[in-house]
This record gives sequence, structure tokens and C-alpha cells, in this order.
Amino acid sequence: MLDSDLKSILGEKYKDRFFEQTSSLSNVLKKEGILVFDSFISQRGLIKLKKEAAELKPKSFKSSSEYNVYVSDYDEKFPPESPRNRIMSTTKKCIPNDLIPKDSILQKLYDSSLLKNFFCKLLGKDNLYPYEDSLSSININYYDKGDALGWHFDNSDFTITLLVKNCTKGGVYEFFNDMRFKDGEEDYDFVQKILDNNLEGTKVKSFEGDLMIFKGNKSIHQVTPVEEGERILVTFNYNETLGISLSEQSRRTFFGRIK
Repeated sequence: MLDSDLKSILGEKYKDRFFEQTSSLSNVLKKEGILVFDSFISQRGLIKLKKEAAELKPKSFKSSSEYNVYVSDYDEKFPPESPRNRIMSTTKKCIPNDLIPKDSILQKLYDSSLLKNFFCKLLGKDNLYPYEDSLSSININYYDKGDALGWHFDNSDFTITLLVKNCTKGGVYEFFNDMRFKDGEEDYDFVQKILDNNLEGTKVKSFEGDLMIFKGNKSIHQVTPVEEGERILVTFNYNETLGISLSEQSRRTFFGRIK
């Protein structure tokens, strides 16, 4: 059951019974690659989260990273401007888990056995575990004017995010569902059309308080540059295996430290 603290900050329709009905939602996720739970957090909860995020922001680390769409090493068999090697970039600020108060709403959401079991059923996972390191399980990400998330495929099978604050212009989440492979091979031609702006993907209309589950390993996606305002997005990061830490390189990139 949901504890009283969570009940007070979740949206009206998210009662205990809601989290027992997963089969139809799981089918939607498999087909469309995305689930958005609108108004997952109530207005009361959002007020608390915005206050917490604003107070923590001065401690955030500003990161800038470059990578190819596949988030993998450069492949010399392909030209630099090929879809395989073309450089994308991401800029943002980030708060790691060890700076988030233990009594935070975010920590309560992450630790809730009811929610974790719900996610497991939706994703077809036996269990989900926190990261072994103290930085990576919950992150608060801040996107200010000009910040963006370039086109890429995720290394992980899924991501779970909560939009705490939306910018007033820009910051649009766009994706192409389940298009990575064609006849068992990487579909570089399709990716090139996307990178050359010859195709338009599905744009997600996100609102503050929405929780999203996205299967990004086979679905290329981006967040367009923030043009006005500030976008605050929380990521809830789980592993299927116990005792896994985020790589030291990734921790240095996103948090500026490894512990």
C-alpha cells in the first residue's frame, strides 16, 4: 500500500488499485514504446518538489558531453559525418542522489515497493535495484536556456522520468519508435534522414507532474534546446542486477566526481 506521505502528493487517480492493473498498460508500452502518466504528482506535491529543486540548484554540476547517436566508440569504418559517427551534444546541470534529502518526496517515490513492483510488471522485469554508488539512483536535471539533449539511443532498456518544471518555450521531447534495426542490422539510412531533419518524429506534450516510462534502446530521441524558461526533470534510475555502479567516466561527466 501507499504510505500516507505518498498518498498526499500523488494525483487523484493514483490510488492503490490503479497500480494493480498493469496488463493493458504493459501492452501499450510494448507497442508504442512510451507511457505517460499525466498529473502523477499533485499540485501540492509539485510545490514541494519545485521548492526542493530550487534550493538544491546552486549545488548542481554543469556538464557538457559529446557522443554519437549510439553512445559508443568512434568507428573508423565510417566517415566522421556518417550517422554512425556524427557528433551530438548535451548540456545541463545535475544534482546527484547523495545531495537529495533522505526524507525527500523523490526518495520516497523511488523506495516505494508498490511503485517498484508496478514498474517491474510494466517492464516485464523480475526485480529492479538501485545503483550501488551513492550518486546515480535519483538525479535532478536542470535545463536552462540553450541546454538540450541531442539525438541518441539509450544504453539501458528503459528510463523513468518525472517532469517537475516545464520551460515556456522549447524543450520538446521527440522520438521515433522502435526503428533502430532493419532486417537485423542498424538502419543507418533512417538515422541519417532524422539527423538531416528530413523526418519529423512523435512529439510528446509533457506537463508538470507527468511521469514517463520510455523504452529508448531501439527508439532514437532528443529534447530540443530550451528557448525560454527552465526545464527540471527527475530521472529514477534502476538496474536489473544488484550491485551495479554507474561507470566512473559517466559519474565524472554528469556529477564532476565519482563519490
